[in-house]
Amino acid sequence: MLGIKIDFEKRIFGFDLLRAFAIFFVIHGHGRHLLNSTLFEGFPWFRLPHGVDIFFVLSGFLIGYSFIVNANRTNNKLPLSKSSNFWKRSVLRILPNYYLILFLNYFLVNGGILNGSTDQFSIWRFITFTQNLFYPFYDFFWESWSLSAQVWFYLLFPILIMVLVEKFKLKYVIPAISLLFILSSIVYRFSISSLDYDSFWWDVSFRKVVVSRMDCVFFGVIAAWFRFYFKDYWMKYAKPLFLIGVLLFIFAAYLPKEVNSLYNKVFFLSISPIYISLWFPLIDRLKDTKTILSKLITCFSVLSYAMYLLNLMVIQIIDKHYSDVLLNHATLKYLSYWAITVFLSYLLYVLFENPVSTYGNRIFNTTKMMYKRIGQAENNRF
Repeated sequence: MLGIKIDFEKRIFGFDLLRAFAIFFVIHGHGRHLLNSTLFEGFPWFRLPHGVDIFFVLSGFLIGYSFIVNANRTNNKLPLSKSSNFWKRSVLRILPNYYLILFLNYFLVNGGILNGSTDQFSIWRFITFTQNLFYPFYDFFWESWSLSAQVWFYLLFPILIMVLVEKFKLKYVIPAISLLFILSSIVYRFSISSLDYDSFWWDVSFRKVVVSRMDCVFFGVIAAWFRFYFKDYWMKYAKPLFLIGVLLFIFAAYLPKEVNSLYNKVFFLSISPIYISLWFPLIDRLKDTKTILSKLITCFSVLSYAMYLLNLMVIQIIDKHYSDVLLNHATLKYLSYWAITVFLSYLLYVLFENPVSTYGNRIFNTTKMMYKRIGQAENNRF
């Protein structure tokens, strides 16, 4: 569709829909200031979940579930070949786009086209995904913060499973690993909570540091563990769990909080992955309606990685160089921001991301990780 080859029968529409919402939340959040002083100021006039948190939990869930399935197929062991296959596919899917946009940002900042600085943090920290491993970074390639957390999860999770399943049952290894990272994130946030922060430094020090956010990914792993080992409950209580998740989101979104309160510093960031995880049992059951709209949603989901990497660059260029353009047509300017982001993301995916990933997977002879929606025959593989 639209020049993008998609096997719609193998897509999980519920998670495509969730991914599409997540990237909408991210892009709208970066560009909503364009709607100020217009009829649509404050759109959609209620609080939205953090899109990145959805991406975190979804990654933990899908990857966690696939590792659980594959380890159970091999007598509770995880062969190195399975992890190696996963790492190869992850490298081919994530790194080419990431490095391309990283160096594009580097040249645009040094050329004065983008605001920022390349002097405060070594480019090697961005190349090795250590720019925010333990400490905050700022003023360059802001959107890379979440990819660092994803990459470290992709690296550490399979290694820990391979080591621990040699001695312990997988059913207990998964929650043990997950609880270790969840508690570690909470303890880390508590360890830096004695200082006072303004909203900026809270954001970069708590929300955008890898060790502070690994809990978000591992709540997704916990959901995968529950889905596999307690499938009947997953299906039976899907609707009440979804309702509880919605109520918890409303509570977290509208509960007044002070920047320097213990709740905001230590516990707040662990609430969003909980309510997002509670949505999954119902979302897992959603079926593709086979309409043009559902296909567009799936295409939107497929383009989400490219859109995530490009949207902030687009809005920064608009704000820096075209702030006086369309002053009397701000809504059109907002829509133009979306159109440019989607168009550039489409080109990035069609001309670079997908060809590199497709040919790379052929060269390395990798197999695709699959996940089946509730109601479909299980067929998870790498």
